[in-house]
Amino acid sequence: MATKQLKPIFSTILRPFQNHRIRIIRFIVQFIMFGLLNGLIFGLARTQMLLPIAFPTGGPFSTVWNAFEALQYLLTAWVFPYLALSVFMLFGSILGKTTCGWVCPFGLFQDLFRLIPIKKKRVSRPTNKSLSRIGTAILVFILIMSFIIGITFNNSGTKTTFGAGKDMPYSTIDPASTLFATLYYYLYWGMQNASFGAEIGQWKFLFFLRIIIFIIVIVLITLYPRAYCRWICPTGVLLGFFSRFSIFGLRVNKNRCTSGCDSCEKACPVQVPILTYDKDVTDKMCINCGECVDACKEGALKLTVRI
Repeated sequence: MATKQLKPIFSTILRPFQNHRIRIIRFIVQFIMFGLLNGLIFGLARTQMLLPIAFPTGGPFSTVWNAFEALQYLLTAWVFPYLALSVFMLFGSILGKTTCGWVCPFGLFQDLFRLIPIKKKRVSRPTNKSLSRIGTAILVFILIMSFIIGITFNNSGTKTTFGAGKDMPYSTIDPASTLFATLYYYLYWGMQNASFGAEIGQWKFLFFLRIIIFIIVIVLITLYPRAYCRWICPTGVLLGFFSRFSIFGLRVNKNRCTSGCDSCEKACPVQVPILTYDKDVTDKMCINCGECVDACKEGALKLTVRI
């Protein structure tokens, strides 16, 4: 009897993975990477590796550096971020935005919300493109702010004016930092240290601003798959500048396409206009997740080395 009662539950859980070979592989890789990136839990050492992912360097168990945080940190210290920019160029030009689709912990977080069985919303192609400019605006604003702080680095008064954002401006409101660092520290230290509430009180506005932004992002990613990735994330925007020239990526064979079929575009979580490309899909939003490859019954799509 118990088995019969559990069967519908398991069917609901497994339904999103039926006939989705790449999705299964990707989720396995994502969870493995999540474990490695939080490797301090398992006794791994913290490294100096830079990765272009939405994951805080200051996370309690983090083993890597967030490349975008490193870029901000160096700019605010008035040091040109050669290494951080090189990481974006290297990953973007070789793998495209594969790290967004297969490695990024906040990407995994969004994918898990996509599995919630409620009807997902889509936006028109022009709207999707327009909303992506929000991320570009955020990136430009953060770089300008970091640059201004860097110019006045020796002026302690200016540094104080920027408060918690004096070293890494975006990290003060970054939803990934809120999820993987701020909430943990708040819950853990709040229970362990009675004075922590007073410390939060010093940054009360910023803390509640973080929470409000985080809740807004939660609502967005619940209704619109990968909404943060395609419309907001400055790390993804910067990586996208180089991903259109990537060696590895999505390729379409139009000779195999069935006339009138758009199953690949319907399956795409970031709504890439796949069928507008004749061969190599070089859209800066593409995260090489492989959802379109799984959806295509004609085998017209593949993730491959494009040389």
